[in-house]
Amino acid sequence: MKTRYLLLALTVLLLFLAFRFLLPLTLPFVLAYFFAKMVSPVIYFLTGKLKWHKKVSSIMVVLVTVFAIGGFVVYIMSVVIGQTILLLQRLPVYEQEIHYVIEEICWSCDRMLELSGGTSYQYIEAQTATLYRNIGNDILPKLSSCAVYLLRFTAEIASGVFIFLLSTLLILLDDTFPAVHRKLKPFAKRLKSAGFAYIKAQGIIIFVIAAITSVGLILMGSEYAVLFGIGIAVFDAFPIVGSGIILVPWAFFELLGRNFYEAAILFTIFVVAAFLREILEPRLFGKELGMKPLFVLVSVYVGVKLFHIGGILLGPIALTILQTVNELLKEKTD
Repeated sequence: MKTRYLLLALTVLLLFLAFRFLLPLTLPFVLAYFFAKMVSPVIYFLTGKLKWHKKVSSIMVVLVTVFAIGGFVVYIMSVVIGQTILLLQRLPVYEQEIHYVIEEICWSCDRMLELSGGTSYQYIEAQTATLYRNIGNDILPKLSSCAVYLLRFTAEIASGVFIFLLSTLLILLDDTFPAVHRKLKPFAKRLKSAGFAYIKAQGIIIFVIAAITSVGLILMGSEYAVLFGIGIAVFDAFPIVGSGIILVPWAFFELLGRNFYEAAILFTIFVVAAFLREILEPRLFGKELGMKPLFVLVSVYVGVKLFHIGGILLGPIALTILQTVNELLKEKTD
């Protein structure tokens, strides 16, 4: 028993070191390996059934797939950036509307608590002024350094994409590429059925819910439909939290404003998103995953704390690896 816990602790340490130091250096090659595995059935079909040349098939399939995915991502990003710019341009208008609503609520609170008129609003106004001062002192000066970082990040992405494409082609064209060692096959099989099932399932569910939410917001006439749709879908991926934390209060707010059409659409989006997640998760995950929602939430939280935004994926991946190692150790000790 002590040996098993010691090995689990060692696994945690190795995962931390691998994710912190090794993964940033090998990420294009890791992605290339899995991408090559994903497109290899198409290449086998072209070379086996249609008798195409392997090099031609590999280059064509890789380039078509990458350009199709890349074109879709670039289009979505351009829409999101455009909607974000529009939102920022209209922030002063929304700020005035929010101030009006807050002022009305504060006056109601003053009457209920028998305070002099404007007491609550003056307190909130003072706190808001302090917040704006902190933003001006702490955040805005740092934005000047973002331009240099953005240029460097763009150059790194371009070089990473080039290495990714080249590595994918080399892996596909190498007939002697080493397979998984026989002793590691049980571990690799379980990891594939658990960890990769989690990534694939979450990706599919987030995409479907983002699409449905965006369509619903378009029907509402929202000018930020894609931006909000993606944001709500990402929230929906978090265990326990879900899309209801945004959609339900928003729907009630629309009801208070007698906007029954918008409220009905928001409630419908929430119900459809919850229903789809309940239907898709068991089908996509299967019975292999078996991770409790609390453990997934803890893994996401720890992953974000250690690896920033990448920890949203790295946390659950580490959890599935740890769970797989624990199950294999249990089988050997039983």
